[in-house]
Amino acid sequence: MKKLSLLLVSLSMLLLSACGGGSDSSKPIVIVAYGDSLTNDRGQWVNPSELWVEKLKAQIQADGLNAKRSITVINEGLGGEDSQAALDRLPGVLANDRPTHILLMHGTNDIPPFCPECPEVITRPYLESMAKLARESGAQVIMGEFTLKAFGGEIAQAYSAAYQAAAANSKSGYVNLSAGIPYDGNYYHYDGTHFTDAAQNLIKNNVAAALFPMLK
Repeated sequence: MKKLSLLLVSLSMLLLSACGGGSDSSKPIVIVAYGDSLTNDRGQWVNPSELWVEKLKAQIQADGLNAKRSITVINEGLGGEDSQAALDRLPGVLANDRPTHILLMHGTNDIPPFCPECPEVITRPYLESMAKLARESGAQVIMGEFTLKAFGGEIAQAYSAAYQAAAANSKSGYVNLSAGIPYDGNYYHYDGTHFTDAAQNLIKNNVAAALFPMLK
């Protein structure tokens, strides 16, 4: 009887494997970085070769994550885009790029000065809607917050809270992409929002800490 049970377990595992059960470590991965000018500024604020997305590609190669399957990183950042416009553009990006993983990073252009309620009533709902579309397309979602510090602490806290709530409500991953980056002229430009070349490797490290465990 014991031998029969072991045989049945073995047969079940073989059938599960044949039917595609479990994770497919050979399936190609497509990562979309979906954001605004903090994701892709077309060279206005950051040397294009120094952009954190480019550094992420190099880190994937250096860590050998693409040794057994292809990993493609697509930068779909669009400068000046707010969350509403991003939601409108997202279906086309999902259809064209067919991502397995997507980083959602909009919101910086939603918030005018002196509007601490805007992150909750504008940014959070649009992020949740974007996450829903992405998940329905089959992508795993990480929300990447670039903390909005230029308008003061109250708005920065409200913005961070909205991002974390959106991630929790949509069952998405979350990472603060500004974490560990000093808020000074070495790492931020004069506008207090856009990052310098010096900050790009730190942003890449924050992304990698959240993303790379999902790729192994």
